[in-house]
Amino acid sequence: MAKKKKDNKIFVKKPKVGESYWFWHAGTMVYGELYESADGLTKHYGEPWYMLIDKRGTKYPTSILSLRYDKPTYKQDV
Repeated sequence: MAKKKKDNKIFVKKPKVGESYWFWHAGTMVYGELYESADGLTKHYGEPWYMLIDKRGTKYPTSILSLRYDKPTYKQDV
């Protein structure tokens, strides 16, 4: 049987550089500041991608689909 596709909902419609967001990375929630758009990934995947940096200086590429304003609970996000 084929898997059903998960309905992708965008929680942050227009993310802004310099603002901080929660986002999913490798199955965990991370809090970081958006510092630029990732044009190469956006072109490749056909949806907006951004680069975020956390408080330790680690940089993460993330899709607009994983950005959140507040840290979601499990029930809200699944």
